[in-house]
Amino acid sequence: MKELWNFYSRKETDRQYNPTLWTRRLPTADLLPSHIDFTTRRSNEYRKKMGEQLKTISFGKDQHAGNIDVFRTQNVSEDAPMVVYIHGGWWQWFSNDQFSFLAEPFNKKGMAVYMPAYRLAQDWDNGKPMESIVKQMEYAVATILKEACDKGSQAVYLVGHSAGGHLVSMLHKTDWSQYNLPKEAQKKVKAVFSLAGLFDLRFLLDSFVNDEIKMSLESAEAVSPQLLGGSKKTLCPIHLILPEFDTAEFFRQTKEYQDKLLEEGQKCHLHVVHNRDHLTIIENMINDHDELLDYIFKQMTKSH
Repeated sequence: MKELWNFYSRKETDRQYNPTLWTRRLPTADLLPSHIDFTTRRSNEYRKKMGEQLKTISFGKDQHAGNIDVFRTQNVSEDAPMVVYIHGGWWQWFSNDQFSFLAEPFNKKGMAVYMPAYRLAQDWDNGKPMESIVKQMEYAVATILKEACDKGSQAVYLVGHSAGGHLVSMLHKTDWSQYNLPKEAQKKVKAVFSLAGLFDLRFLLDSFVNDEIKMSLESAEAVSPQLLGGSKKTLCPIHLILPEFDTAEFFRQTKEYQDKLLEEGQKCHLHVVHNRDHLTIIENMINDHDELLDYIFKQMTKSH
């Protein structure tokens, strides 16, 4: 008998982990092109609006080096809270600048926004692309935490969507002392928001997601928050957020991960965003009084 994570047929696995098959607002073939057009157009508009206010800083070293786009408008103080946004795309598509538009609602609230870029999975040649992406994002956030100390910011929030939701869940468990950060910096992360994330990557091994990545079972286990040991210390609250019209597997994985964290004594909240699918959950964040934005802002206020 197959293990639970290897129970589905390839056809059913692909169906369960392809959210574009589970929404009827557009024909399936039109959903992703529409999303790409929307995010590209809105991001280009906001980057143009930012002009010289948009800055770039570097992080990391050697193969883990990269750049971070920093959105800090005139109304954002030097010591303002910092939002770190990590993009999705199954770790192999898109880029950070594709989602620049998501900085605007946080800038309007007086928050600085940091969007790190990561090398896509197929571009690593070391046989461990998933572990490498996690490590690269650790370097990025360590740089941001150091900057939070330098600027006197009291709070850093991690937000990620889909593959980015997985990455911020891994970062939630990171021991920041390994990056020679002062204790002050290690305590800066006040909350984590995983939007439509995944937590047990073994289920993706025999799927379209892994055709290009070629992730091994060993790697899938190493980067699955569901399979990692519990932290010996109390971590900041993590919010697992799902769109109402996401797939059954996304719901199952999210609920199982919440159960695991609660059993470990961690603060974990699950929130379902009504009338949203895997893509509109972030597209609608440009709207005033968006349900997800209102939830995030409320939780940020509570966290410090």
